[in-house]
Amino acid sequence: MTVRKVLVVFSLTMMAGLLVYLQFTREDRDDPDAGAPPATTSSRPTTTHATVAPEDRIPQQSSGARAAEDAARQGLTVAFTWNPATDGSPSDAYARARPWFTEAFSARTIVDGGPERGPGIQWDQWANQGAKVVADVDLGCSGCPPDSDAVVHRVATISQTTIVGEQTEKVTPDTNVWITLTRNNERWLIDAIRY
Repeated sequence: MTVRKVLVVFSLTMMAGLLVYLQFTREDRDDPDAGAPPATTSSRPTTTHATVAPEDRIPQQSSGARAAEDAARQGLTVAFTWNPATDGSPSDAYARARPWFTEAFSARTIVDGGPERGPGIQWDQWANQGAKVVADVDLGCSGCPPDSDAVVHRVATISQTTIVGEQTEKVTPDTNVWITLTRNNERWLIDAIRY
């Protein structure tokens, strides 16, 4: 083989090697685990330390938003906890929840007669059994407009459980409502409940 042929073969081999090298390094950049040392087992226990404080993982929330959410939970819990044996309808629970409602929303519920949706015929069955329906409220903020100093919007999932004597049963399905809270003289009040 002539020197010229050796140089051509050498050059082609080097170029091919360079291309392969570049391809692997590009894949390594795309794969975060590439280039990491292989996992090893150790007979000694290891200790790890958290580097992120728990409060750093939870989105910070203003004290106003927390107060609004507390008011929403309290008001919705009262509004959706029913006593069918003694109440005429779910609107009686709405009446008990009026301390957590704005005056305008309270006036609308008096005219509308309470919640838009109710248990229907189930109410009479619960009344005959002497049941109590207890509400548990979970708040979220998916798709809510940004909070302001005067208005907060939340999505609430209301889970209800019937209690008859020692027996409990989950009411299905859960109720989802969109609520608007407004600040009134340093208090947060529910101004709207939409299904």
